[in-house]
This record gives sequence, structure tokens and C-alpha cells, in this order.
Amino acid sequence: MGRNAAIKRYNARPEGQPVDLFDSVRGRLPVVLELLKSPWIVRGSELVRDEDAPGAKRTAEEVPVTWDGTRRAPVSFTWRGRRYRIDALVQTWAVERRWWDRERRVSRRCFRVLARGGIYDLAFDRLRACWLLIGVAD
Repeated sequence: MGRNAAIKRYNARPEGQPVDLFDSVRGRLPVVLELLKSPWIVRGSELVRDEDAPGAKRTAEEVPVTWDGTRRAPVSFTWRGRRYRIDALVQTWAVERRWWDRERRVSRRCFRVLARGGIYDLAFDRLRACWLLIGVAD
């Protein structure tokens, strides 16, 4: 079954669990407690961040990026004196952290790209208005 074996074996309807998960009498606590028992749910505080892992290839270097406004995607970037033409856009996502703290707030639009046979994570830092190379995957 592979890595999803625990999900496929999980009994979605344990005995005694009502069909209406959020009935007004019991509230949401029983559902939350049941979900926390499932093997694929992990609390965020227990996760190892990429930058904390030994040998992690996470960085936050400022890099120049050429942007294509019509495609709304980066076309190339320069890193350590080499220009990388982006062959494919793999994934995009947004990062918003500590929005309540002005000094430590992070607001980025991230792009995972394929360039020169490698996968790179670029991010536009919305607060500083600059591009960052935040990850390299071999």
C-alpha cells in the first residue's frame, strides 16, 4: 500500500460515532480528540523545520529575478554569478507568518521552479520588495 497505508486502513466511522460530527450537544472536542489519534496528523509544534534539519539546503539569499508580467511567473534568476533560465514552474504558494508582530512578520509569494536540472524555491518578499532564493533541491 505504500506510504498511505495508515490512511487507507483508518476506520472513518468508529463504532458509536454519530454521522453529524458537530452536534450541538457534544461540541467539537470529541472529533478533535479522534483526529489527534489518527497516525497521519502531527501537531505543528512537533514538526522539524527545514532550516533546523541537519544538512538542510535552505537559504534566504537575495537574488535578481526576471519577471514575466503576462505569465505572472519568474523567467530567470541569477545566483552566485550564474544565470538560471527557468524551464518550468512547478508550484506556487504564499507564506504569511507572525502577521501580528511588526518586527518578525513574514509575507512572501513563493515559486518552486525547475532550472538547469535542479529545483529551486524563489520567494518575493512583499515587505522588503525583493526576491530571495529560499531553497535548493538536488
